[in-house]
Amino acid sequence: MQKHKFSIVIVLMLAMSFTMVAPAAPAYAASISDLVPQLNSKDSSSGGGIFNILFGLLIGKLFSNTTNSSPTPTTNPSSVLGSTGTGSATGQALIATGQKYMGVPYVWGGTTTSGFDCSGFTQYVMKENGITIPRTAAEQYATGTAVEKSNLKVGDLVFFTTYKPGASHVGFYMGNGKFLHASSAAKQVTVNSLSEQYYVDHYIGARSYF
Repeated sequence: MQKHKFSIVIVLMLAMSFTMVAPAAPAYAASISDLVPQLNSKDSSSGGGIFNILFGLLIGKLFSNTTNSSPTPTTNPSSVLGSTGTGSATGQALIATGQKYMGVPYVWGGTTTSGFDCSGFTQYVMKENGITIPRTAAEQYATGTAVEKSNLKVGDLVFFTTYKPGASHVGFYMGNGKFLHASSAAKQVTVNSLSEQYYVDHYIGARSYF
């Protein structure tokens, strides 16, 4: 009996020590305090049973704290980094504004919604988004920040040489190889692809204004 009591005391001390340092765990059907009155039992088999119960509770607590621990939440990279989308908010706004004028007729020298030429269209759309740029394609090409074709972003201006040397045509890059422009060939504001052979042959560069 003395051996069992000594063992029980050791188990109780271990259990109490672990409880002080272990994280909180769900309540059990029986607690150690419920079993303490049974320590005075003279039945040696009872003492052995209590020892087994206490030992079982201790092991159960250890197992519970191991398996019930919630893993540390991981941060979704997409929520920090955001979407890899097709361009900045400013670039998207420029395209959204420009698309409102799809179908507006091409007019040489035009700078209003009654009719645009290519640079009149880009200047008008930029102004509506709070960005001031020069009037002609050549002047627009001479300012802004140069952008490599492989690094084009939505809203960048793309330039072509057409009826004369230098930049004489301009449009907005839309992403996916497309650009929005006031086209004299289509006689309206429309969309074309940079991969079309004419535009491949006449492309001379791009500029960013934001």
